[in-house]
Amino acid sequence: MPKLIDIPENLFPRKILSEITQYIDGPEIILLVGARQVGKTSVLYLLMDEFINRGTPEKSILYFDLEDLNVLDIFNSGVKGFISYLSALGSDIKGRLYIFVDEIQYMDNPANFLKLIADHHKNLKLVVSGSSTLEIRQKFKDSLAGRKVVFEIYPLDFYEFLVFKKEKQLCDALLKSDIRHITQKAEAANIPARFFIDDMARYFNEYLIFGGYPRIVIEAGHDKKVAYLMDIYTSYVKKDIKDIMRIDNVTAFNNLLKALALQTGSLVNFTELCGAVKLARETLERYLFLLENTFIIKTVTPFSSNPRKEISKMSKVYFVDTGLRNIVIRNFNNPDERSDIGALVENCVCCNLIKNLAPLEEIHFWRTLAKNEVDFVLVKGEKIRPVEVKYTAFKSSRVPLGIRYFQKDYESDEGAVLTKDYFGKAERTTFLPVWLC
Repeated sequence: MPKLIDIPENLFPRKILSEITQYIDGPEIILLVGARQVGKTSVLYLLMDEFINRGTPEKSILYFDLEDLNVLDIFNSGVKGFISYLSALGSDIKGRLYIFVDEIQYMDNPANFLKLIADHHKNLKLVVSGSSTLEIRQKFKDSLAGRKVVFEIYPLDFYEFLVFKKEKQLCDALLKSDIRHITQKAEAANIPARFFIDDMARYFNEYLIFGGYPRIVIEAGHDKKVAYLMDIYTSYVKKDIKDIMRIDNVTAFNNLLKALALQTGSLVNFTELCGAVKLARETLERYLFLLENTFIIKTVTPFSSNPRKEISKMSKVYFVDTGLRNIVIRNFNNPDERSDIGALVENCVCCNLIKNLAPLEEIHFWRTLAKNEVDFVLVKGEKIRPVEVKYTAFKSSRVPLGIRYFQKDYESDEGAVLTKDYFGKAERTTFLPVWLC
């Protein structure tokens, strides 16, 4: 049955909310997708609160959780049965109603249900969530083309991590100092975040090790953080993915996850990977596709306009959350005790860049056959920006060779070098601590 509108008081804002609210008055179905426990339900509550703040009567807002089998039966009965149920509740089925539906993928035929609502009951505004783009794609097909707008909900980025830590001063400083707002014209001595280096670094170390799943972030105890991450890994990676994908060789699948975690940020060599995890190439490619579409990994493709000089086919793989990556390899050591710190920081930077991509912006990496490389290249139209991760203690602004070669070959915007704790600038490159990514 629909839940009464009882919005929790301890909800924290999410950055994506401002993007979603642009569509709350339009005709489109709003579809939120993302892994379990990344905060999709909280975003639904935040949107309900937004409606209420705009003066929408609470009786016009209904929330349904399809993990409740009784509720699921009502939705599976079809649109006619659902409308009759709304009428029986006393809802004004001719007036404007806002219908929030959690875990839409559990429906037998969600695409047909949503299409009929969108086409024949335009007074009903639908906001729905789902935990697997794979399952949603299988059930939705193309029948909702032009009728929906999709938003991916990720684990928290570092700014949101600080919001959940209730560190408003650090949040304000970070917003004015990150690589999206700082240019070479800014004097390093006047960058706001410079005055909070120790606090930023301490929080970033925690974020690096345990990631950005909301429940993990608000938990203070080390052992509980690990236990909750293990629960996410066990229930989502091992159970849900196995059930959704019908994976028979679970051992090989788990070995693949571990292999990907151990070579985070490296070029994916399919032949070597197939041999290491003992999988046929076709099966390996299917597993990688499934992992990406269930929000475990992200594939970053090369930036190339000259295949004779540059790598144009091999990709890199990163985990969507560093905490999840660390649970796979069972390593929660402090950053200064880790041999994989470079790869871990690079993975963390990748996650944050992806979570903050502007509309139509893409992320790639660049590497030449002569092995000159840049970790990330942000591309939006004709604007190109190289970003290099150098998690070391700089003493002067030395522009990495990769960025020098890239800027020589391409008319790019100024580069960014993400360091351990150094602020500076040189030529067409800005140097900032990695926590300002």
